[in-house]
Amino acid sequence: MCKPSFARALPDVLAAKDGAPLLLSCAVRGDPDPRVEWFKNGKPLHSSEVVDLKYKNGVASLAINEIFPEDEAEYSLKAINSQGEVETKCKVTVKLDHAQSQNVTDGDSVTLSCRIVGAERFDVVWLHNNKEIKPSKDFQYSSEANIHKLHIAEIFPEDAGVYTCEAFNDAGESFSSCSLVVAVPGEAATTPQYTAFPASGTPPLQLQWLKDGKPIDETSTRYRFTMEGTSTYRLEIAKTTSDDSGQYQARAVGTKGDALAAFYLNVFVD
Repeated sequence: MCKPSFARALPDVLAAKDGAPLLLSCAVRGDPDPRVEWFKNGKPLHSSEVVDLKYKNGVASLAINEIFPEDEAEYSLKAINSQGEVETKCKVTVKLDHAQSQNVTDGDSVTLSCRIVGAERFDVVWLHNNKEIKPSKDFQYSSEANIHKLHIAEIFPEDAGVYTCEAFNDAGESFSSCSLVVAVPGEAATTPQYTAFPASGTPPLQLQWLKDGKPIDETSTRYRFTMEGTSTYRLEIAKTTSDDSGQYQARAVGTKGDALAAFYLNVFVD
């Protein structure tokens, strides 16, 4: 006879993509055969339409078909028999889908999408360089479940820039931002061009970082600005707080104009 133990425990941390399935499992042993109990943030879990718990042939598993931000938590499993008990824990984090920056070619059709969760009722608008895009045959809005899309039938150089999906209701608003770089075959770029995001590409005369449209204080010790080689720029935040959530932009200044790359940063506080 022996107290329970885990031949395979849960991982300490697991990052899951929003909307993807989640499976946690571990192998349990002990004599007599242990019983198992699952917990979410310390509260008992039971099988339901959302969570499927199984325990067969010494393997305990927890499955969720589609995981959402509200499923982010510490999951734990206890194995118990007459000789004692043992516990294993896993912190599950959920990655949200934001609009993705892209390099596209003049004349391409382009679709931008992001996942919006957390509220039952809200309105959505898409912005181009901070100007609202009116839905039309050339710029079509669509949504399915909690995925919201902007479909651009045919993109032109003047459509390059920063695109923002804004969701809002009476309680507040939230944003997801990205950049589109439009290349014209056979034509040389007149402004600095991004090849990776948020900031890597044709060397500019100057590069400036902004947060929510305002320049970031480059003298602050909270930030670290570095440059690798002649064309890759990096911004590091020493220790993030909820105040660091927001839209970040890299503005590359060239001899014939500026170019922007943008992304949105969410900071979750335990």
